[in-house]
Amino acid sequence: MELADYFDPVVEIEDYRLGESSVFGTGIQANRPGGKFPGWDKADIAIIGISEYRGSHRDNCSKAADRARECLYNLSRPSEKMKIADLGNLRSGKTYNDSLAAVADIASALTAEKTIPLLIGGSSDIAVALFRAFEKNKKVINLTSVDSRPGMASDHFPDAPPVQSWLAGIISSKSKYLFNYTSIGYQSYFTGALEKRLLDDLMFDGMRLGLVRANLKEAEPVIRDTDLLVMSMSAVRQADAPAALFPSPNGLHGEEICQLAWYAGKSEKLSALAITNWFGGYDVRDHTARQAAQMAWYFADGFYRRDGEYPFTPSADCTKFIVNLTDTGSEIVFYKSNKSDRWWMEVPSSKLPKSLMVACSYEDYQRACHQEVPERWWQNFRKVNH
Repeated sequence: MELADYFDPVVEIEDYRLGESSVFGTGIQANRPGGKFPGWDKADIAIIGISEYRGSHRDNCSKAADRARECLYNLSRPSEKMKIADLGNLRSGKTYNDSLAAVADIASALTAEKTIPLLIGGSSDIAVALFRAFEKNKKVINLTSVDSRPGMASDHFPDAPPVQSWLAGIISSKSKYLFNYTSIGYQSYFTGALEKRLLDDLMFDGMRLGLVRANLKEAEPVIRDTDLLVMSMSAVRQADAPAALFPSPNGLHGEEICQLAWYAGKSEKLSALAITNWFGGYDVRDHTARQAAQMAWYFADGFYRRDGEYPFTPSADCTKFIVNLTDTGSEIVFYKSNKSDRWWMEVPSSKLPKSLMVACSYEDYQRACHQEVPERWWQNFRKVNH
């Protein structure tokens, strides 16, 4: 397919720092006016600017990706080994569904070549298009969102725009390609009881904002096991993201969501990332655009620090721990990587040919040692034995 037909070139960025050899913008192939379209199939990461906001029922949004791009280009290079392409800004389709179909086609082509699409801009309902890309490639995935809301408003809110109901749309399709969904950083006062009950009924996971902020490292195993991650600026407190779609005085701090973006880059399983839900026309001195740019930078930095441990299999480079649960007479097997100090655990299955290997934390191991079955283990056990 001719990806160039989907994109407008990157706008010219004028800043003195672009003359420096160590700047991010000089280390990538960009789709520039009159130039050659970047070799996306050879890139590790492909940046895509999104200006499609019809799913949010808002306007004044078209400049968000360009402002974030300018901020990103003028940051330092995270690695001299960078192979990043900037494909430009996606042309919005005649209809909203046309735009979603274009994103699905593009992401399907990119992920098939092991190139990670990094979408910047747009609203979180773009996740529907990214999920369709994995369906096209017939890949069962784990989907995670970092947002103040799980995106499950549906039958009970018939007038809710797609940005508030995108997950409900994926669930209602009963796709066999969604294994698990996790909502990181959701805020209880924005999340109805019906949404929380639906998460539990579907055996999906949720991490409230307070729990995430109390121990950010507990979110790392979730992201390590994620294929598709959607990071909403609405998850960030208003002081750090004033142009967020759903601003709130409470939320993740800027450095915290950057840490989560770094975890995403480190995850060898992650195949697509979208940074969404802010409006350029409402920004204050590019504050939100700078936040989005730094999230993208941390993602790239994490990517170029990957440890090559996926798919994880027990080897001489890890230490095995067996915890016996005296009350049940069963055991949980844990593995700690001697290379990265990260943890995994085995979840036995009556349906799969072998045990499921699940990313976990040292805290999960400690819970098991105190005769408490880790919630992460139990949730996955229910799924693979249901």
